[in-house]
Amino acid sequence: MKKFLVVFLFAVVAMASMTSCHGVRPEADEEAVLIDKPWFFGHGGIDMTPVQTGLTWVWWSTSSETFKIVPFKHQVDMNDLFSDDNTPLDFHTIIITQIEKGKSPILLQNYGVDWFNTNLYNYYCNLVRDHISQHSPFDLMSNRAILNDIDSKVLKQMQDYVAKLSKEKEFPVIVRQVTIGQAIPNNEQLAEMNNTAKAVQAKQTQEREAEVQLAREKAERQRAKADKAYREELGLSTQDFISLKWIETIAAKQGANIDVLVGGNTSQMWNVRR
Repeated sequence: MKKFLVVFLFAVVAMASMTSCHGVRPEADEEAVLIDKPWFFGHGGIDMTPVQTGLTWVWWSTSSETFKIVPFKHQVDMNDLFSDDNTPLDFHTIIITQIEKGKSPILLQNYGVDWFNTNLYNYYCNLVRDHISQHSPFDLMSNRAILNDIDSKVLKQMQDYVAKLSKEKEFPVIVRQVTIGQAIPNNEQLAEMNNTAKAVQAKQTQEREAEVQLAREKAERQRAKADKAYREELGLSTQDFISLKWIETIAAKQGANIDVLVGGNTSQMWNVRR
């Protein structure tokens, strides 16, 4: 009987232990931070040793937060940022950050789970807005050198800001890259640009048509001068020259069959065939 009680108690303890635990399994590019919350006794708080690749069993009262420790891309879309002439433009920007390996518990303790949105997002947006306001819409939409310069300046300012925060409380995050990207006109601005482009295209078409007409007029004048010289060389009257040109035009037509009466003598008739 005593042996049975011992086995029973051991089974109860084993079952209680198994049902009171759960596993924490971060991926290869992650760290998990354990947060102890004892039910009855002991001290709670953040475990400053992160769980890395593999499976770790913890009590049910212990929770965890998982952090990526590889470069992570934050996409920040900003609409209606004003250029130097108050043109509203949209931007799809990217900022890449990386948590220092082994320091995710420090980040959680000092800046919380939502550390980017809480501590970096607004500052980053203000920097981008300030730099955009210093340049023209044309440069922001097409000048890669200007955009690269903005990227470099915002990156340096974000790195300086993280260093400043770390002087008060360690901020174990590296700002790797900033890409502002080309400006995108909003719908109203795009419609206005399309209308402007159509107007420019219409003006260019009219100018080309005018150039064609001028060239045609010049050619006609030159041909008229040539015809006059030809008529004078042959000693023809204006009416005779017109008749000659009419004959040449008809004779040039495929399949033409022309009878020509020359002078007042009806017996003098030429037949032009083709």
